[in-house]
Amino acid sequence: MALLAIAGVLAFDRWGGEDLPGWMIPLILFLVSLALTWSPLDGAFGQDPWRLDVPGLFRRDDWWRLLVGLALGITALWWFALWDYTDRMWVRSIVTTIVVIIGLGLMLAPWWMRAIRQVSIERQARIREHERAEIAAHLHDSVLQTLTLIRARATDPDAVARLARAQERDLRAYLYGERRDPDASVATAVAEAIGEVEDAHSVVVDTVTVGDAPLTEDLRAAVAATREATKNAARHGIGPISVYAELTADAFEVFVRDAGPGFDPGAIPDDRLGIRQSIIGRVARHGGHAEIHSSEGGRTEVAISIPRRES
Repeated sequence: MALLAIAGVLAFDRWGGEDLPGWMIPLILFLVSLALTWSPLDGAFGQDPWRLDVPGLFRRDDWWRLLVGLALGITALWWFALWDYTDRMWVRSIVTTIVVIIGLGLMLAPWWMRAIRQVSIERQARIREHERAEIAAHLHDSVLQTLTLIRARATDPDAVARLARAQERDLRAYLYGERRDPDASVATAVAEAIGEVEDAHSVVVDTVTVGDAPLTEDLRAAVAATREATKNAARHGIGPISVYAELTADAFEVFVRDAGPGFDPGAIPDDRLGIRQSIIGRVARHGGHAEIHSSEGGRTEVAISIPRRES
C-alpha cells in the first residue's frame, strides 16, 4: 500500500501535478504514514507506554509498517520544510516549526494518548489505595475496638446495646458522609443530642432531619430543648420514640413523640423545671414556643418551634 501510494504521488507530480498546491503531496504522504504507523505503534507498547514490546512487535510482523510509515512521515515533513511558499523567511520559520511539531505529535499520537491514559489509571489506583487505607484505619480505630469492648462486656446487655448503637451511628456518618462539625450543622447537633440520650437511657430513637444550617444561638437552644424532651420520653414514656426536625426558611420545628402512657400537661407541678424551664422557658427566651400535647393513657408529643434569625 505504501509503495502504491508513493508511486501514485510521483506519477501525479510528474504528469498531472502542475496545478496542485505545494502542500498537497506532502499531506498525502503524511496521511499514508499515519495509516501505516498508528496501529503497530499502538500495539507496540501494550498496556505500558514506557516499555516498548519489541518481541511482540516483531512477532506480529508490524515492524516494517512502522518503519515505512515513520520514513514517509519524516519525508512528508521534510518536503514541506523545503517548500518555498513565501519569500519571508521568518514566516516560513514559524509556520514550518509549528507544522513539524504538530506532525510529529500526530505520528506519535498512539504513544502519548496511551501515556495520558496510563497516568489517569495510576492516579485512580493511588486514590483507591488511599481510600482502602483510610477504611482500614477507621475500621481498626472504631469497629474492631468496639467489638473488643463488646466481647469484654458480653455479660452486660445494656453496655453491649450502647456500644452497638454508638458504633452504628459512627459507621452511618462515615459511610454516608454525615460527619460534620456540630457548630456548622444543626442536623449534626440534633443527631449528637439524640445519640447521647440513646446511650444514657438504652433506647432507640427514630430520628429524621430535613434541612441544615450553621448552628446559631437560637438553634442551639432548640437542640437543647429537643434533647430534654427526648430524655423525658426515654425516662417516662414507652417506645417507639421518634424525633422529626425540619429547618425551613422561616423557622426550625421539632416534634418529639412517644407511644404513651401520657399525662395531663395542666397538672405539671411548678417544681418540674425539666419541662417548664428546660423546654418551654428555654424556647420562649429565644423567641419561639413549645407545646406539649398529651393525655392520660395516650401518646405524648412535644412541638418546638423557633423562628430563624440572623446570628
